[in-house]
Amino acid sequence: MTGQLQVGFAGRDITPPPGIDLSGFGFRFGASLGSLEPLEVGACAVTDGDRILLLLSFDLIGLTIEHQADLRVRIETETGVPGANQMWTCTHTHGGPETGVLPSMGEKDPDYLASVEEAAVAAAVSALDGVTAADLWLARGESYVGANRRSATFRPGGPEDGHIDDIDATVVVAEFRDPDGSPIVTLVNYSCHPTGSRESVSSSDYPGHMRRTVSAATSAPCLYVNGAGGDVNQRFDGAGYRSVSNARHHGVALGRTVLDLRSEMRPSTTTHTASASTPADLHYAEPISQAEARRILAEGQRALEATTGTAQRLRIQSHQVDFARLVLDWTPTNGPDLTVDIQALRMGDLALVAIPSEFFSADGRALRAESRSPELMIAGWSNGLVGYTPTRRAMATGGYEVDDAHRWYGHHAAWDPVSGDNLRAAALKSIGKLYADG
Repeated sequence: MTGQLQVGFAGRDITPPPGIDLSGFGFRFGASLGSLEPLEVGACAVTDGDRILLLLSFDLIGLTIEHQADLRVRIETETGVPGANQMWTCTHTHGGPETGVLPSMGEKDPDYLASVEEAAVAAAVSALDGVTAADLWLARGESYVGANRRSATFRPGGPEDGHIDDIDATVVVAEFRDPDGSPIVTLVNYSCHPTGSRESVSSSDYPGHMRRTVSAATSAPCLYVNGAGGDVNQRFDGAGYRSVSNARHHGVALGRTVLDLRSEMRPSTTTHTASASTPADLHYAEPISQAEARRILAEGQRALEATTGTAQRLRIQSHQVDFARLVLDWTPTNGPDLTVDIQALRMGDLALVAIPSEFFSADGRALRAESRSPELMIAGWSNGLVGYTPTRRAMATGGYEVDDAHRWYGHHAAWDPVSGDNLRAAALKSIGKLYADG
């Protein structure tokens, strides 16, 4: 059926059992006590008869580049879908288990990660087995359930970086429908941290509530693609305020925005599919001085010797020691510190581009403005996760994303702003390649 889009979807449960370390908050002590709602992996397979694309979305904080690369090979072996045609995105829920991307916040559980792999493979196989003829419909709108968390309004005394509404407010909705017009699966793209609560229970946070709101109304599954939300949190009632009800409120609100946009949908003008990638070089910023690193090391070692608390408290102390040693052991290089592939997929008039970082909203807005795609979904926290890639403005004003986050990620320094520039440039090249042949 060359020239006719076909789509299949399947989901699997990846809810962690009690006792597994959660990730996302450095000062949430203790392992998971249970679950508020299921965590899931969703697999969406799309083909035009010539090429098969596979999009997988996980309710996880992220997956390391190495882990997802290994999984890519396994799914290619199991399904025949080339690794270059697979996109791996994570919702970045802070109610999910540690997976190895933030090693200072907890221990990853090999048995749990093995179960996630099995669930991903099973979902991919099932999605491919169930492909059926489909039409693609698209719409775009806005939502302000997210807020600039670096603004003075959101965090008094913080970086005071811009207005509270300085975010990528774009909502992109893509709905695959069967020939009689019934929804098969809905893809939703928005940009915001899922940090609704700090309870010691696993949670899919607002993305789960959004998906359930949309699915209840459409009688079809919904897959979430989180975007350029590195500096965006949910719009809490007060600075730093979080609650389970807050996550539910914003997830439902976003879901209702998605449902309202369904009345504005237009059909895709093409059924063409494509995949492309472009390398992007990342460079570290200047680290703290050797003298400061030695001070942190000595202070951390004293704290460790005096600590008699929980294993989590020991990890928090030891991560400062580990960070200081990283700085002391670091040797500058002449070339890039890391090179990553920036992948883009095309599904008719829709393009998706995967960014393996906590991409800032200003970079997301610039990418949308410069992209030649009729509709663009930016997939942050995707195809691996290397930490925050701050903008020049953020580097000038400091704050958590610049001064502290790289320590939790196991880096000796923050990424230089040129890294974000390179990611955006590579993303534009990859998207351009999708449309090189029309």
